[in-house]
Amino acid sequence: MKTRTRWFRRLLWLTGFGCLWLNVLDDPPLRTGAYVQDVSDVAATVSKITGESKQLHLTVMDGAGEVVASVHSATQRRHALRVDGLQPGVKYSYSLASRDAGEERGTFRTAPKPGNDRAPVKFAFVGDSGDQAWWVWLQKTPILHLPSRLHWLPPKWAVRTVGARMAAYRPDFALHLGDVIYPKGLHAHYSSGYFRPFGDLIRHAPMYVVVGNHDVMNAAGQQVLANFQLPENDITGDERCYSFARGPVRIIALDSNTWFAGDHYRPDHPTHRFLAEQLRVATEPWIIVAGHHPIRSASRQGPDGALNAVLLPELMRQQVTMYLSGHDHCYQRFGPNEHWPVPLVVSGGGGKRLYEITKNPRWKVGAEQLHKAYHWCAAEVSGREFRVIARDVDGEVLDSFELALPSGDQLERLRVTNPRRAARIDAL
Repeated sequence: MKTRTRWFRRLLWLTGFGCLWLNVLDDPPLRTGAYVQDVSDVAATVSKITGESKQLHLTVMDGAGEVVASVHSATQRRHALRVDGLQPGVKYSYSLASRDAGEERGTFRTAPKPGNDRAPVKFAFVGDSGDQAWWVWLQKTPILHLPSRLHWLPPKWAVRTVGARMAAYRPDFALHLGDVIYPKGLHAHYSSGYFRPFGDLIRHAPMYVVVGNHDVMNAAGQQVLANFQLPENDITGDERCYSFARGPVRIIALDSNTWFAGDHYRPDHPTHRFLAEQLRVATEPWIIVAGHHPIRSASRQGPDGALNAVLLPELMRQQVTMYLSGHDHCYQRFGPNEHWPVPLVVSGGGGKRLYEITKNPRWKVGAEQLHKAYHWCAAEVSGREFRVIARDVDGEVLDSFELALPSGDQLERLRVTNPRRAARIDAL
């Protein structure tokens, strides 16, 4: 009898302990620290997602500590407090506070005055960072729900290291090349996959996001659109494609997930029409186009037929400075050379499991650099100089190259198709 009782108690204990590991609770609510969004030359947005409904107060100060703007939010969980009337090219500090949650501080720098092509610009970029730590899959269990909710458990090592390296660079802005959150872009995974590892970066600089294929696997990407304040456009009617300028640099971000919707990137597609219109009116000397999917790749995805046939000729015809993408989890650069006059950079080593470089020699044609490595990229523009450096998480340089403005016959052709851009290049 005693033996049976002892075994029965053990069974009850094991059953109770096992129940602690069952995914029976709701996901912890998404909550974030303060993060900067969509900074222009005269305005900026500071956002925050709170665990429960609150009213927040944003105060913006200039370099002398004088208050230049102050605004309150409504009582809600998602906050996007925008201030206007700022000065171009100025570093501001801010305080975001609530009655019962203390105060958070950060900084941001407004964009240079439009047309100021001699203003220095520095930005960082990377893609495919949103990997998840093991405990994320158990955050709905009784034993790990509270530690997950209170942010006691660490994000994935590679993601938080990339985030820390980018934050230490202190860029004016950052560009995420898609697949912000794996595996399906769910709100429940944004804390561990993005907001915590990139928290120090986005508290001081806006992160602009290109929509990746994993970001649209649930609810057609409504989560990524809800968590970021991005510029809208009149052609697609949302923020999936957008464009913004920083001094002499224009960034054009494309939603390249056309295959996911069952069609292909073609001249009459809204994404293509948006790009064509932006390239027609853009006058900045340096033009960067970014999409999640690579045009060329010497890794798992390989070359993209539709993008090679339609997008690449458009970039060449309009003399785009560079095309950025992610999707393949490694670092690659094709061109500038005789094969690829427009440099094609694949920066997908932001933290998700890395992909191998192919042994197929046809996929490597025109490749200048191919690295299987976690990394991030820094870009610095000053007048007629544009330099890009790719570094791994240990700080070692994987690649360093310089870009050139159109000159000679290229500039004369540009003078016919886009005379205002040619004139700004002349002025530099």
